[in-house]
Amino acid sequence: MADNDSEKSYLEAALKKINTVVARGEKIMKEIPGLVKKAQIDKHDLTWLEESEVDDRVQQRRYGTTQAAELAGISVGLLYAAEQDGRLPEPEYRSDTARKVRAGYTINHINHIQRVFNTAPRKPEGSSAAIAGILNLKGGSQKTTTCHLFSQYLAIRGYRCLLLDTDPQGSLSFYFGKRPDDNVHYENTVAPFFLEDDEALVEAGHPEGSSRSLHYAIQKTYWDNIDIIPACLQNLNIDLLMPSVMNEANVPMLDRIMKLRNGLLEVGENYDFIIIDGTPSLNLSTLNVVSACDVCFVPTPAAMLDFASTLQFAGLVAETAEMYKQEKMYPNIPDMRYFITKYSGSSYAHFMGQIIRRVFTVERGDVLSTEAHASDEIGKANTSTYSIYEKNPAESDNRKRLKKTIEMFDRLFEEMHDAVWETCFEDALRSSHLDKIDEIMSSADLARDDLKRANRLSDKEA
Repeated sequence: MADNDSEKSYLEAALKKINTVVARGEKIMKEIPGLVKKAQIDKHDLTWLEESEVDDRVQQRRYGTTQAAELAGISVGLLYAAEQDGRLPEPEYRSDTARKVRAGYTINHINHIQRVFNTAPRKPEGSSAAIAGILNLKGGSQKTTTCHLFSQYLAIRGYRCLLLDTDPQGSLSFYFGKRPDDNVHYENTVAPFFLEDDEALVEAGHPEGSSRSLHYAIQKTYWDNIDIIPACLQNLNIDLLMPSVMNEANVPMLDRIMKLRNGLLEVGENYDFIIIDGTPSLNLSTLNVVSACDVCFVPTPAAMLDFASTLQFAGLVAETAEMYKQEKMYPNIPDMRYFITKYSGSSYAHFMGQIIRRVFTVERGDVLSTEAHASDEIGKANTSTYSIYEKNPAESDNRKRLKKTIEMFDRLFEEMHDAVWETCFEDALRSSHLDKIDEIMSSADLARDDLKRANRLSDKEA
């Protein structure tokens, strides 16, 4: 009895300690967005903050008039004229200066300007959204960081993006103000779709049949051009329960594997890119992610253990594809591309980079030419939960290093964009160009016929 009492007391003390840690942490996590908002109130109009915030977050970075016009694809003169004639809202002014100073333009402002003047880039007409996954078995490979930054890179240029967070840790969701197991729960994630759990969605207020589509899970973020399907710890239920759910419903194996792709293609009509943050494991939901993607980017840190992990991931995908072949199933298999992360100027990183390129390059472009170098700016941005694309350069403690880091990721993401575009849209663009050539040739033939008729009439009159 005495031993039981002692063990009980020990358990209660340990539980009390853990609960104290959790309570303190949750309190701080809830206070941080408010502190960020308070810092913005000193500079910007309160009405703008109230209208712009989503999940207690607002866009921090402001661009000057020249930069904003350039990003929007119009001239500065046209921007001023549109603000004066009502095509665009009147400019905002800072509230912390004695004289009238423009507050600048957020990316949301710039995206709105692009919509007004129809200057935003778009996928080819009639095409489905391009689906790109960022996957690796090993944690710490910059998988989530890449998803976060790549979506913002695309949004800054005017593309419409949908993010899918499949990782139960929900780090990507957190970056966009969706706090796992706080304001994100089971019914907000992809899990009810995978598990066909209509009951949970109806209980959460959705209409019957909602689990047949992913529309219920899509949430707006504080970036107008980025929506997200968030994640939380209950995403773990997918791999625990999905096999039995699918077995009970007699769902064919191919349909199980292609379930996510079919769901994303259905909701992707209003997006140009869908970007998936995968889990650091190979299971049924990961196989769904792999088969959902048009292109799969595999971040590979320049270190031996990470290289081995990436090689293992590639081997497991190959084994899975072989199994599909033996079973005479032919699901979608993505174009696999690799890129080097956590690179540095050291001889070891250079050596590992050479190995990665030699092993994973089968065709030109399999390994992207730009490496993602290790950078303090990424670490600082992750700590603040606002990315390098959201920092005002004037507020950086090292503007030169921030600029260099942004330029590096711009080069990497330009390659990723081009790889996705080549894989997903090249045929559509080629077809479009051929249609245009046919149209021109047809017009030329008509013009030639008209000219011949005119010449014949002229000869008769003569």
